[in-house]
Amino acid sequence: MSAPELSELVSARLCHDLISPMGAIGNGLELMQLAAGPAGPELALVHDSLATALAKLRFYRVAFGPAEAQARQSLEEAAQITDGMFHGRFTVAWESGNRDLPRPVVRLAFLSILCLEKSLPMGGIVRVSVPGDTIALRVDGRRTQPPAPLWAHVCDGSPLPELRPEAVQFALLRQALTAAGHRIEATFGESSAEVAIALNPQLAEARP
Repeated sequence: MSAPELSELVSARLCHDLISPMGAIGNGLELMQLAAGPAGPELALVHDSLATALAKLRFYRVAFGPAEAQARQSLEEAAQITDGMFHGRFTVAWESGNRDLPRPVVRLAFLSILCLEKSLPMGGIVRVSVPGDTIALRVDGRRTQPPAPLWAHVCDGSPLPELRPEAVQFALLRQALTAAGHRIEATFGESSAEVAIALNPQLAEARP
């Protein structure tokens, strides 16, 4: 087993084991509300923080965990996960539709979203679509500040600068693209950005 595969399993294990006790905390909060009546600001704060933590775990499980080629995920579920993870000044909007996508494709989209979040200091709306064998992400309306060395690593395989934990998604995205034979292009303007991932045709052939 390779080091990346082992890291993916560790991530999946952490997310899986943490979701259960957090769900129990949520059940406990509901019982407290039933016993004490309408929730005060303190309980509301705990409830909101718990919802945020659960949303992050769901997102990280897809972005950082293993993605079996035969596993699939619906656009609706992907949108629900990103809606829970991102709100406020940075949000994600998916194309409409009820179709399913291979889990590795969703993982690529999630990692790309994290990279774009790091490139938009003022926030913005990321619009995600998967037309044919391409993952397209488009951002407009906000100031961009992409970390050039990190994007150069993703797109061209340039040597990776010193990597900090908050930027690990760039290394993981490059690793996933290289392993599957995908190609990526990223273009940034002052207030716009486009990322296009051309999927390996063999992946398309494997779809049902």
